[in-house]
Amino acid sequence: MEEYLHIDSASIASLLGTVGSPLIVISELIKNAIDAAADNIKIYYNRKSRTISVVDDGHGFLLDDIRHLSTPGYSNKKHNGNLTNAKGTFYTGSKGLGLLSVFSLCNQLTIQTKSDADGEYIINWSKDSGSYSYEQIPDSHMHRGTIITLNNVYSQVMALLTSESEIKKLRHISTYLYKHNSLPFPEITLSIDNGIPNSLLFTTELKDMLYDVTFGYDANTKKLSFQCLAESNQINSDTIIIDSFETSKIEEVLDKYYNIKETIKTRTNDNVNFRDIEGVEGLPSFEGRLLVYEKKTAGGMLKDHGAGVNIYINDFALYNYLSEELDWLGLADFSQRKKATRLKPHNVFGFVNMPNFDETKEQLKISNERADFIQDSVFVKFMYIMKGVIMFMILNIDVAEKNPKYKRQDNDANNNGSDNNQQQEKNSNDASSEDNKNESEKNSDQNDSEESSENNYENDDSSEQEESYEPENNFKPQFRKKTYLSFTASEGKHIDLLKNTDNLGNKIYQTIYELSKLNILYYPYATVCLYRTLIESVTQYASNKLNLTYNENSLPTSICNILNKWSNNKNTSKEFKSNIDLWRDLVNKRNLTDKLNLYIHNVTPVDVDLVLDTWKSMKGYIYQCIICERDKNNK
Repeated sequence: MEEYLHIDSASIASLLGTVGSPLIVISELIKNAIDAAADNIKIYYNRKSRTISVVDDGHGFLLDDIRHLSTPGYSNKKHNGNLTNAKGTFYTGSKGLGLLSVFSLCNQLTIQTKSDADGEYIINWSKDSGSYSYEQIPDSHMHRGTIITLNNVYSQVMALLTSESEIKKLRHISTYLYKHNSLPFPEITLSIDNGIPNSLLFTTELKDMLYDVTFGYDANTKKLSFQCLAESNQINSDTIIIDSFETSKIEEVLDKYYNIKETIKTRTNDNVNFRDIEGVEGLPSFEGRLLVYEKKTAGGMLKDHGAGVNIYINDFALYNYLSEELDWLGLADFSQRKKATRLKPHNVFGFVNMPNFDETKEQLKISNERADFIQDSVFVKFMYIMKGVIMFMILNIDVAEKNPKYKRQDNDANNNGSDNNQQQEKNSNDASSEDNKNESEKNSDQNDSEESSENNYENDDSSEQEESYEPENNFKPQFRKKTYLSFTASEGKHIDLLKNTDNLGNKIYQTIYELSKLNILYYPYATVCLYRTLIESVTQYASNKLNLTYNENSLPTSICNILNKWSNNKNTSKEFKSNIDLWRDLVNKRNLTDKLNLYIHNVTPVDVDLVLDTWKSMKGYIYQCIICERDKNNK
């Protein structure tokens, strides 16, 4: 039997206009499979056939489900007070938008599904015709579950979904990273172009953090629990219960439990009065965990997998908060208010989750595209608790940990001597920092003077010109270290051969010259721009010399083509092959060029340690690109 059901085209057009990203669609399909109590979910991207398939072994579609596919917003998941699936997991959603949203990615959809109650059905759905048909398969050999296939997916959608940035986001689509021991999730894998399926359930060992902060708000009791575990055993590790959220009351908590007498307020504390937002009425229960790392240790596995502080509903992410550039906690503001704090973007990782969140009842509303909250009064309350209470406490605990002047001394008289020693050490460090600043500024002035002499610019009217503006440099280096991206003298002999060759050779030489003159601590953004330019220029240079096609639209691809050429050379030594593996890892797994692009094109602060660390390896690649014509065996 075959039936045709008409779909309201106006309703679909309205719905598709709210879909903010292709990844939201994939997320909705995954959530539908989890709600169906699947044990395994397999996702397939095929760029050649332009298809996307999501396969699960859940309970399948009932006939009633199939007949209501044409009703936007319809879902029978939570009817009659039923809030959990067959495994006891709280339903991830109830708006029934997931299936209809696929038409923002393609024009044609096929569903093959089998349930224990109603058997197997095949569904063909066309966006252009405005209808879908379904037909029962009488002699079914299919196992229970559902196969959803998106056909003729738009090319730009396939390109975006298979990009490393979107795959990173997909790895953080759930709280599994932080809650895998207690989260009964099915196995979820992704295969691209029939490649080996890779698990999307990303886990890593969480260690070496400065602070491990857990918190939870209970909507029934209207109380917030807060616990801060730290490397320093001098910080109170007890779980604190807070039931009053005025800034003055939180200051009392910091004084009572953490011995902090003087606080630094966040922008939220300055601009929002708790009484003005009329308390916490309507705020849902939520839980969370924040991990704060030192800058030097924050760049490991978490950074490579694109983690930040994400917001989840029933353990599934709201899309907007998967962006690394969204500083929704205001961490940049913290570092402006107090330079000494370690609470900076890319130093803080974690999650906030709203468990057992029933969209039909909660006053905090999710936008139709499921990317963010509706930013109403309840949303303001949530942000106040997060930034004006939780982050306010962490900020002041961190600042007081490094600077004793913020702490009370009267209850800890035995530590006066220790505090004096700390203050003396701080004064010594400050003096050393000032010396280093003077030395760096002296070297900078010397470089400027040399460059001025070399260029020998003349201006007869210089005495009449207005004095030039020079912004204040607030950076004070705390210790001496090499802060220039430079080459050795022996390497420089080969670099000198680039002078007066051709436009590309001259560009590489000039870029290296400018790079060698910049102190990255003072000029991080300029250094990054030159670093990125140099990698691109030498890659183009080596591609020309090795008769390889240079891909202007994908620098990582061009780099890998060169590395493959070197690796396949039978005369390449084992030592050099190990370097090739290291460079390939930097480009493919650590996504070096993407990170440099972020520093250039977005507001992401430059991670100086990351730049210096990668330079140690990448300058070898740069050098090999320069000499590849003269050293064909690349030994």
